[in-house]
Amino acid sequence: MNLNMILEASIQQFKFAVETLRTGPGSMKVPIHWTHWSTLSPSATSHAFSAPIWLLIFWFFYFLSTFILWLAWRIHVSRPLDQALRLLAFLHNLVLSAWSGVMFLGAASAVVAVTRSDGSIERTFCSSSFDNFPRNIYYWLYMFYLSKPVEFFDTFLLAARGKPLTVLHVWHHASVVFETWSWLRYGLNFSIYGMLFNTAIHTIMYMYFAYASMQWRFPWKRWITLLQIVQFITSFALTIPYLYLYWRNPQRCMGMPALAISTFCNASYLLLFLRFYRRTYWPVSKAKD
Repeated sequence: MNLNMILEASIQQFKFAVETLRTGPGSMKVPIHWTHWSTLSPSATSHAFSAPIWLLIFWFFYFLSTFILWLAWRIHVSRPLDQALRLLAFLHNLVLSAWSGVMFLGAASAVVAVTRSDGSIERTFCSSSFDNFPRNIYYWLYMFYLSKPVEFFDTFLLAARGKPLTVLHVWHHASVVFETWSWLRYGLNFSIYGMLFNTAIHTIMYMYFAYASMQWRFPWKRWITLLQIVQFITSFALTIPYLYLYWRNPQRCMGMPALAISTFCNASYLLLFLRFYRRTYWPVSKAKD
């Protein structure tokens, strides 16, 4: 395996992903599967970028690119390009804001459709097998997973402009790819609610980032951080119905490995966001008092 092989495979996988999303929820295959964990070929996987090897490739690409772009700023290569990078950041954030809005509406419509069809919200929380997993929910969860490597460019643009990169920022971008992949791999239905909260907040957050990249004022920065904290607290509250259904009949609910992964990730995000909020906003509040 070499870089040329990975690049060619990435292009093929990208075309495969576009075709999968273009066909819509009705034609969505459930679940993701592959012939071998390290396969790069689209013909050997059910979904683009689904084989575990792609997680390793994503991480390698993320950390290497971040280091190279940070180094480019340190040696003054990217500094003359700051205006162009600022415009690129503005466009990038506008696109992600719009894409988040589309995913929110799509996921919401899927939850409503399943609830109306079943007369119950149970299948929006868990399924006994992938045969019973709602295809439309799986479709939007898959699109959500594909959006996470695209969000790597948040980090790349910050590094290229010499902006500080926090542990929260880097850990969140690196780990959330694995978290969302686990939802697909193990079938965690109620992760659709986490997606709803996340995309709703990201629609606003990326609009804020677009404004900030152009040095325009945006009055709701503090509230965005608070909403993110609420999002992670809510994610724990949403496990209660799932655990209740699992307790009543363990055979009715799959997805426990994904729940364990999400619980660990969300707990770390919550702690880091609380730490960020305390360091960023509490001194301001104390100063006002």
